[in-house]
Amino acid sequence: MNTTASNSNETTRDDRGAWFMQALRGDSDAATRLYEACVPLVRGWLRGRVGESIAEECAHEAMVMAFRRAEQFRPGTCFESWVRTMAWRMALNALRTDSRRKTRETAFFEQNDAETDFHDEAVFAALERCVAELPGEQRQLIHLRFQLDQSAGEIAASLGRSRVAVAVSLTRICKRLRSGLEQHARL
Repeated sequence: MNTTASNSNETTRDDRGAWFMQALRGDSDAATRLYEACVPLVRGWLRGRVGESIAEECAHEAMVMAFRRAEQFRPGTCFESWVRTMAWRMALNALRTDSRRKTRETAFFEQNDAETDFHDEAVFAALERCVAELPGEQRQLIHLRFQLDQSAGEIAASLGRSRVAVAVSLTRICKRLRSGLEQHARL
């Protein structure tokens, strides 16, 4: 009975490669079957390694990339493994990007330590004014990230947005706040 299950699983994997080839020839039903079969498997495999929000985004993006790089797929090989490899590389890049961003943010905030910045109260007051001027959604992102110390992935999961969209929004908001602080410093 174990052999039957193994053969059934291998047939499914062979079917995925065949569906991919059919989808490349314009068969939308094959593309739908392929997506519905592969994305949940790849997402589930990634979820335990990198978390829900990154897994969701990378599983979908890997399928998109598979179609962009169709010429690299070798018929007869495991389509799911090929897509999983692309998704894993995307997830690692996302984790590295998030880690670099956190390092930059930490360095930015540490450069103005209490001993060298004797205008802390004025700076914080100016920052509070700048944050108060932000639209509500942007204030919420700042609150979640810096007051509740949530990562972009955690924020994305709670708000139903992609991690990348949240990270980009936070970067833009921080730029806007820096610019606002510089203007207040000149006044």
